[in-house]
Amino acid sequence: MITYSLGEGIVAFTTDRTVGRDPEKVTDAVCRRLNAAANGAGECRRENLRFARPHQTHGDSIMPVAEEYFALSEATQRMLMEGKDAVVTDMAEVILGVSTADCIPVLVFDPEHHAAAAIHAGWRGTVQRIVWKTMEQMKKMYHTDPARCRAAIGPGISLDSFEVGDEVYAAFASSGFDMNGVARRYPVMQSANEAGGQAEKWHIDLKEINRRQLIMAGVQAENIEVSGIDTLTDTRFYSARREQKGDVKCGRIFTGFVIRP
Repeated sequence: MITYSLGEGIVAFTTDRTVGRDPEKVTDAVCRRLNAAANGAGECRRENLRFARPHQTHGDSIMPVAEEYFALSEATQRMLMEGKDAVVTDMAEVILGVSTADCIPVLVFDPEHHAAAAIHAGWRGTVQRIVWKTMEQMKKMYHTDPARCRAAIGPGISLDSFEVGDEVYAAFASSGFDMNGVARRYPVMQSANEAGGQAEKWHIDLKEINRRQLIMAGVQAENIEVSGIDTLTDTRFYSARREQKGDVKCGRIFTGFVIRP
């Protein structure tokens, strides 16, 4: 598990493949981290921690999590989390996060109102500006001032590894994104036959595009931590491009947070 420095009021983290997104393993690891961070000031009671995650579909829907959510049946909870790619809350002792295996996980913490968000930003969600939309949701729900927030962009596929077709580049360009500094053409990573005869293909920097979205939303550049980990090349983490073959699905890492009581 790696952690991010988002402030005293939160533990923010990404699991590796040994923990993945298994609720029991994640909860155990987070409880240990909370106890270590407390430094004897108060013991984390595992039974006090609640866990929730969305079922992501590469969209831009956002799920607020409040106390009422946990009073619902498991079936209703699953229904509400279906098709959500970001979660927001101001509840303490709730482990919330998103699952990824090359897509970009983004965490945001509002220390003034003790509210936080976990965002799954694949290329489709990034085109739909899910990070910016989540910041707008936090402003409406919690009166968040983005200038006072801290954010982390976790492990995900890098510019060098994220080879895409012309249609993906066109989706960003036609949606008004400034492609300067976030896209580059490289020799194809596979054979020319597999690439349809192309000698070069576009590569896109999803981490940088989402960093720019945070800044456009009002987060200060110096308050954004960006992981240098490329999930395609770092085997400590799952990578759909590296591991997912046909009907065989690879695992997922979990990037999330728990707000301290």
